[in-house]
Amino acid sequence: MKARIILTALCVMFGTLIFSASHLVWGEPQDVTGATPSEPSRVQHDDVAILTMKTLLESIDDLKQQVTQKEEELELLKTEDQKARVLKELAEVNARIQILARDFEQIATGVNLEAFTAKRREHFDWREELQEVLGPLIKELKNMTAHPREIETLRGQAAYYESQIATTRGAVQNVQKLISETQDQELLTQLQRVEKEWRQKEQQLSSQLAVVGFQIGEKLKEQKPFLESFQNGMKAFFKSRGRNLLFALCAFVLVLFLFRLLHRFIYRFSPLHKSGDRTFYTRLTDLIYYAVTVLGATGASLLVLYASGDWVLLSIAALFLLGIAWTARQTLPKFWTEAKFLLNLGTVREDERIVYHGLPWRVESLNFSTQLVNPLLKGGMLRLPVRELMDLRSRAYDPAEPWFPCKESQWVMLADGTLGQVTMQTPEMVELTLVGGSRKTYPTAEFLRQNPNNISMGFRLSTTFRLDYQHRSESTREIPDKLREAVLQGLKNEDFAKSILNVSVEFKEAQPSSLDLAILVDVGGKAGRHYDKLTRIIPRIAVEASNEHGWVIPFPQIALHSVGSLDDTDDYPPQAKGKSRWSLWTK
Repeated sequence: MKARIILTALCVMFGTLIFSASHLVWGEPQDVTGATPSEPSRVQHDDVAILTMKTLLESIDDLKQQVTQKEEELELLKTEDQKARVLKELAEVNARIQILARDFEQIATGVNLEAFTAKRREHFDWREELQEVLGPLIKELKNMTAHPREIETLRGQAAYYESQIATTRGAVQNVQKLISETQDQELLTQLQRVEKEWRQKEQQLSSQLAVVGFQIGEKLKEQKPFLESFQNGMKAFFKSRGRNLLFALCAFVLVLFLFRLLHRFIYRFSPLHKSGDRTFYTRLTDLIYYAVTVLGATGASLLVLYASGDWVLLSIAALFLLGIAWTARQTLPKFWTEAKFLLNLGTVREDERIVYHGLPWRVESLNFSTQLVNPLLKGGMLRLPVRELMDLRSRAYDPAEPWFPCKESQWVMLADGTLGQVTMQTPEMVELTLVGGSRKTYPTAEFLRQNPNNISMGFRLSTTFRLDYQHRSESTREIPDKLREAVLQGLKNEDFAKSILNVSVEFKEAQPSSLDLAILVDVGGKAGRHYDKLTRIIPRIAVEASNEHGWVIPFPQIALHSVGSLDDTDDYPPQAKGKSRWSLWTK
């Protein structure tokens, strides 16, 4: 209901604006009596036409009297020059009579006689058509620059006269030099005549230069300060073309707003849009809406310029639209690709997963301004123009797929050995708080290249414990059980009882100098901050257990045997059997 009221109010406002604009543009009087204005306007128009035709007839009669006088004068003339002058004047008067008679006929009939009598063009000349369209614009530009061009022309003339005066003065000096050197009276007479002629030329040029200088001065006096000229120009502009341009812009914006409101109204009440799913037909409707909106707003602004008769602004708008059309011709394949994206038929589709700048994103909405969302990043929403997605590919995703390796407040172990808690992760950077309170920041792409190991979900610690070969009989059963109990009790004593999920000790392998046991401890994610501490506690507990039970821990040892072979003794491992005398081996 509210939307309908708003739409009705906007329609009334739009109609009022157009009505007022028409009266301002065409100067039609408003009818305050409520009567139909068509008949009074028609009567007033007929009265003006009759008065105008009477004036034309009077002018024609006056010109015919002049023709009679010229013909009588022509009969009295005797010289050919005088007759030619009168005949020329007579032809001009007859031409004016024809023009007035044509105007009289055009007003009486109400028909454009030039268009009626014009011959049909046999060939279309685009140069003439373009000149006719651009003529008002070029004329307006010439009028705008008339004053500075006139001053520049006068300055050019002044420079020309100055150069000519300099030449004549040089000529006079040369003649005066010859006069002072000659003794021949006849030659002297001719030189004096030449000097007199060149002095006259100099005087004429000086007079013309003075006239040009006076004209330049007058033009400069007419020239006003820049601020005042700018203010006057703006006042004149907004009295005529500025007003027309303002009406055109208002019409453009108002049509856009009305179409936008209509689009929201349709989205709210249309069954096709109320379902919430943007189907192909919904997208096609939206695409048609965008095209109709642009065309309608452009057409409204052009209609206002056409109705106001402002051919200069209309020519500029036409040139602008032609430029857009020419550019669109070059980029038509790109527009077609964008249209397919908007119809959800491109390589990137709505509600699918896409990788942009190394990060996974969900295509929230696919439009001229596309929204990409990553729910695990702070500020994880990007608005991109659809052209940014042209070279990308999206895919359907499973709801269980992670959007980032970790969440804020979780502990991660990186490939470079860094252990820290994620305190902030955005599309640009990831901040880690290390043990002790220091902070370390990674660019998000670099953070992913570190292959983060999220230990807040739980982790396993593996430690190798070595025993001497003298314990080989109990290294597979007895010692692993005792060591497991020792590790479990030691971790409980360190207040890790709630975090320990499982402890196991298994025989791992027999090395040449030791028997290796693997201590495996599964820890809950809440103990992630103690990862480094646990890696130190477990080996300590194992050493304490070996001290308590008397287990021998092997260490590297060099033995030198100078007599006999190692086959005769049982104190060495089987791997040492058969070694030659003087051999070295590590125990």
